[in-house]
Amino acid sequence: MSKSVGFTEIKLQHRRPRRILVQITVIVSTLWALFHTLSGLGEQLYPEPAKESSQSSVDWESHAAFTQSLSHILQLLPNEHQTKELLSPIKLTGEPRLKEYGIRTRQYKQLYEAWETLHLNKTTPNRFIQDNVIQRLYENPSIATILGEDITSIVHGYETYRSTITHLATLLFPWTTPYFADHLQLRQQLYSAGRGLVFTAGNGQVRYLLTSIPSIRRLGCTLPIEVMYLGDEDLSPTSRAALEALPGVVTRDLHKMINDSGWKLRGWAGKPFAVLFSSFREVIFIDADSLFLQNPAILFDDFAYRDTGALFFKDRLIMPESKREWMQKVLPEPISSKAQEVRLWDGQSGHMQESGVLVIDTYRHFLSLLLVTRMNGPDRDGNKEKGIRGVYDMLFGEFSSSMKKRCTGLTKKIGDKETFWLGWELVGDTDYAFHNGSVGTMGVAHAHAPDSNSLPSPSPDSSVPSKVYTVCAPQLLHLDRMGRPLWFNGWLLENKFAEAGKRRPVKFETFVREEGREPNWELKEGNVCCLTSKKMFSLSQEESDILDMIIAAGRRAEAF
Repeated sequence: MSKSVGFTEIKLQHRRPRRILVQITVIVSTLWALFHTLSGLGEQLYPEPAKESSQSSVDWESHAAFTQSLSHILQLLPNEHQTKELLSPIKLTGEPRLKEYGIRTRQYKQLYEAWETLHLNKTTPNRFIQDNVIQRLYENPSIATILGEDITSIVHGYETYRSTITHLATLLFPWTTPYFADHLQLRQQLYSAGRGLVFTAGNGQVRYLLTSIPSIRRLGCTLPIEVMYLGDEDLSPTSRAALEALPGVVTRDLHKMINDSGWKLRGWAGKPFAVLFSSFREVIFIDADSLFLQNPAILFDDFAYRDTGALFFKDRLIMPESKREWMQKVLPEPISSKAQEVRLWDGQSGHMQESGVLVIDTYRHFLSLLLVTRMNGPDRDGNKEKGIRGVYDMLFGEFSSSMKKRCTGLTKKIGDKETFWLGWELVGDTDYAFHNGSVGTMGVAHAHAPDSNSLPSPSPDSSVPSKVYTVCAPQLLHLDRMGRPLWFNGWLLENKFAEAGKRRPVKFETFVREEGREPNWELKEGNVCCLTSKKMFSLSQEESDILDMIIAAGRRAEAF
C-alpha cells in the first residue's frame, strides 16, 4: 500500500514550524534553569501551585528531555486518515505483502523509538520503564505551557498515540504477548542481559548437542547455554534432563513464550524466535549439527561484529541465479548499496547466507529480528489452493530444472537461511556484515589432472595447473580470517541420515576452499558436495586432535 509510505514525513513537514519553536523553547528553558542553578539563586523556571507535590529541586535536564520527547510524540501522531491506513489489514500476498510489511515495520520503528525515548529512564545502569506520563503532566502544568497546548489536549494526543502504536504492534507482531506485556518490556529486558550461546533441538538432535556442547567446553568456552524447544513432544523431559546435566545448560520452551494461533511454529523456523526470546542480549546461535574447531566466543571480538552487531556467514558459491528483479519488488526504495552487493542481486548465486551460526546483538537489532520472526512465522508458508505465496515459496520454492537435476535429493524447501539479511534490509537496517573468511569442505583429497569441467576457464595470463584436488563431503567448512578451520555444519558423518549401524564419521585429513568467483562445486546425492581446487591444505596436529576429541564425544553420546 504505497499510500502509507512516508506518512510521518508528511506530518512532520506540516507541523515543522511549531516543532522548531518547541525545541527552541526547551533549549532556552534548560539553559535558563542551568544559569539559575549555577548562580545559586535557587529560583525555579516552572513555578508550581501550592496544591502540587513539593520538590526541593528539579532535575532540569531530565525535565527538558521529557518535554522534548513528549513534543516529538505529538508531532509524530498520525491523523485519522493516516491511522486508518496504518492499521488496515494487509490482505496482499507474495512480493507486495512482504514489501508492505517492510514499509509498515519502518513506520512502526519510528513510532516505537519515540515512544521508548519518552518512557525510558536512563539514569540507572540497568534503565527502567517509567509509565507515569499523565501523572507527570498533572504535577508539572508548566510542560503544557511550553508545548503551547492545554493539558487535556496533550493527554488525548498521548492516549491516541498509545492506542495507535499498540494496535500496530498487534497487527505486525502479535505472537510476543504471552510472555511480555509489550515490546517495550521485551526490548528493555535485553539491555543488560549479557552474552550466551543458543541452540534449538528436538529429540532427534539431542545426541548432537551431547556431542557439541562438551566439545565447546573443552575448547574453553564458559558462556551460559540455552537450548530452546517447542513443547514436550519436541523435546521430552528425559531429553531435557540429559541436556541440563551438562554444566551451564538450561532448556526453555518456546511454546510458552509465543502465541502461534492460526499458524504453527516448527523446524528451522524456530531459529529467529530462539534468538529473540533467549535471555541474552548478545547471542551466538549454533545449529545442532554445527561444530566448532575454535572457541565460538571469539566471534564476539570479530571486528565486523563489533562494528555492526550482526555477523552472518556465507553459503557455498553455487548455482548462479539472479534475483535482482525479485529484490526490486520486495525491498522499499531506496535499495541500499549493501543489498546490491549480495549474490542474489548480481546473479552469482541464488544462495547468500548460511544460517548454521548467527552472531546478533538482539537489543540493537530488535525490530529487524521481529520482522524476521514474521517471515518465519505466519508468512512462512504459502497455500496454492488459496492463492497465497509464502516467504519460503518466494525464496526457495521455484527451483530451476538444472538445480533439480544436479541435486536429486532436494524434495523440500530449504528453510530460514536467507530471511536474516533480507529482514534487516526490509526494515532499513544495514548494520550487518558477512564474515569474509573463505568456505570450503574437508575430508580426504583426491588429486587428479584437471578436465574441462574441474576448473573455470583460465584467463589469458594464467596457466592450467598440472594437478587439482577434489574433496567430497556433506560438511560445509567455514574458515577464519587467517584461512584456518573455524566451524562447520553438516555433522560428523558421511551421511547423517544413514540407518543405525551404517553411520561412519568422515575421515578428516585435508581441506580445500573456494577460489575466485566461480568455485567448482558438484552436488551429489545424500547431501554430499564435491569441491575441486588448485590448492589442498592439511589439517594441523591441533586441528586433527580437536576433531578426534569431537568424534570421541560423539561416540560417548552414542551419536553413531
